[in-house]
Amino acid sequence: MNEAEKRAAMPTGAHSVLSRRTVYNDNSNLLKLVRKGDSVLDVGCGSGEITRGIAELTGESGFVQGIDTSDHLISLAKNSFSSISNLSFELADINSFTTPRKFDLVTSARVLQWLSNRKTVLIAMKNLLREGGCLTILDYNHEKIEFDPELPASMKSFYTAFLKWRQDSGMDNQVVDHLEQLFKQIGLKNIQVEDQSEFTTPEKNSFHAELSIWQKVAETRGVQLVNDAYITEEERLSAIQAYGEWMINKAQSMKLYLRSVTGYC
Repeated sequence: MNEAEKRAAMPTGAHSVLSRRTVYNDNSNLLKLVRKGDSVLDVGCGSGEITRGIAELTGESGFVQGIDTSDHLISLAKNSFSSISNLSFELADINSFTTPRKFDLVTSARVLQWLSNRKTVLIAMKNLLREGGCLTILDYNHEKIEFDPELPASMKSFYTAFLKWRQDSGMDNQVVDHLEQLFKQIGLKNIQVEDQSEFTTPEKNSFHAELSIWQKVAETRGVQLVNDAYITEEERLSAIQAYGEWMINKAQSMKLYLRSVTGYC
């Protein structure tokens, strides 16, 4: 296991963010790509909420498989969705995953941001596609996030340390803006890049829930940063408190820079 894989391992409690996501709200680019009867592989499926939505899109004539390296998340997915006949979950790493099946579509959302071997993983995904099949990736550029007003100083310092901690392990904080070139390098065609940015304001009922992702990051990933000596525990707690106050009393908007990149064999 390389350093990126060690740091990417989801800490206890962080899966609550995944459980709120749906294909309709959080991976809507799939709505125009997935067809009835398709076979689909969801790489890094987490607790399976989005994967379940994909199975609804393919209908019973299709087949959807989710894989993830987290035993805990795969167990959650199996327990939650075992009654859906065209949906299967497996504990597996895309780097070693094998199946006789070829897929119409392979998708991965918010996963490559955690990897250091991005090109190798993209090749592995491409190799699982049938001829003419589609690979689509949804991910971030973490350096283009926008907050209004600016974050408090302690949270800005935490976020800077978080990006450094990621970068030092080989993760790419700008990953989605580099995917088009990687798609070309591995031979994909008809590549399309679409803006899927997530913008939230107080008018949305989910405003504070969406803002709270960074509070959760400081509460969970922040422990890893402390253990790896990127910040102190005092700095972590200060960031959590200051961000909580900013979120309730000052926050006007947050925009996460998110893109979908799609290509074909």
